[in-house]
Amino acid sequence: MKAWKLLLPVPLVAALSMVPQGQEKAAADEVTAVLPMSELRYTTPDGATQSISARSVVEIRVLTDHSPGIRLELLYDNGDYSMVDAQAFHLLRNAGATREVRLVRGKVAEMRFPRLP
Repeated sequence: MKAWKLLLPVPLVAALSMVPQGQEKAAADEVTAVLPMSELRYTTPDGATQSISARSVVEIRVLTDHSPGIRLELLYDNGDYSMVDAQAFHLLRNAGATREVRLVRGKVAEMRFPRLP
C-alpha cells in the first residue's frame, strides 16, 4: 500500500479533535423556546414583586438547580446583564407591546456570566 493513502484520514481526525467537547453536551441539555412577551414579573426571596418590561430583553435564562428557588439571567439589547434570584416568575404576553424573547432552561454550571456576548 502506498504511503499517501494512509495520510487521507489525517485532515478528518485533525478536524474532529478541534471540536469543543463540553459545549456539545451543554447545548444538548438546554431547553430553548422563543416567545412573544411584554413583561416579566418575579417574586423576590423576601416576597416583593418586581416587573421588567420586555422591550429591551433579548434572552432569559432560567437556572433551575439553584437552591432555594430559581435564578434568572437576563440579557439585554445593549449587552447589559442582570442576575435575579426569585421564588416564582410570570411571563406576561399581552400586557402592552410584545417582543420576541428567547427563553433557555439550564443549570447554574451553564451560566452565561462571565461569558457575555
